[in-house]
Amino acid sequence: MSAMVDILLASYNGEKYLDEQLESIFNQDFHDFRVLIRDDGSTDETLNILAKWKGLYPQKIELVEDGKQNLGATQNFNRLMEISTAPYVCFSDQDDKWMPEKVRKQLAFIQSIEEKHPEKGVMIFNDLIICDESMNILSPSLIEKDRLDTRAIKTHRLLIQNVPYGCASFVNRKLLNTAIPIDSRALLHDHWLALVASLTGCLCYLDDVLVYHRIHDNNASRAGSEHKREISNGLMDKLNNQNFQKYLDKQVLQAEAIQEAFTSILTNEQNAMLEDFIRLKLTRGMKRKWIIIKNKFFKNSLLNTIKLILRA
Repeated sequence: MSAMVDILLASYNGEKYLDEQLESIFNQDFHDFRVLIRDDGSTDETLNILAKWKGLYPQKIELVEDGKQNLGATQNFNRLMEISTAPYVCFSDQDDKWMPEKVRKQLAFIQSIEEKHPEKGVMIFNDLIICDESMNILSPSLIEKDRLDTRAIKTHRLLIQNVPYGCASFVNRKLLNTAIPIDSRALLHDHWLALVASLTGCLCYLDDVLVYHRIHDNNASRAGSEHKREISNGLMDKLNNQNFQKYLDKQVLQAEAIQEAFTSILTNEQNAMLEDFIRLKLTRGMKRKWIIIKNKFFKNSLLNTIKLILRA
């Protein structure tokens, strides 16, 4: 079945919340979509739940069975992107809940960007409501709670801190064809896509809240990830460099993968910026601080940027 939008859902032991998320997908007020689902080796009731929904919507759901298991969230989504054929793609966490207008509004916004930049690959993203495991609202805006700057989406800022969340992102086929396959060194699929969009296409923010984003002990969301823990630690931890170097090494590996994949289509300035970022791994002291300041490899807030420079 061909559709205007492919919704990609990477599942893994999601029995607790999967029904609610799939219900919200099929309650969308836009209907020209297909749901591509690949399970990553669940041991709970996830596969039975997926089979039930496949029975309810046999023409709308495609379950991907490729014999590969335990790829991890990023490569699970990468596999789904490789299989996808629609002009537009969005990404579903297994434990969120979408507002009925989500896909319609995202599609309208990305098409408005394409009208201005028809030759570009485009990625758009929106805000989320943060909820606990029972869907009690913890914050009406993830952007505000995490003090994310939706203007800080140029490559030099994204290298040091990602802004878009995958579950709130929407991409066109041009960007997808450029970005995949996602290298194994990518931190997350959304970070990789955001970097590729910033370097080769358009990355734009839709100022709307369209997802209830559930935070619980077992989800794979960035909001509960190593990245989140790293940026939420206190000042003394930051100054002691307990987590900084480890995470920077991973960011550098991702930058190396980006440069290797796209160096031939990047400008001299873009390649030089990536090379400077990669040099952060091997430099220390004032030289490293100068590289950060010169290239404006800054965090989203002034306070976090100062902490970054102090511990560099």
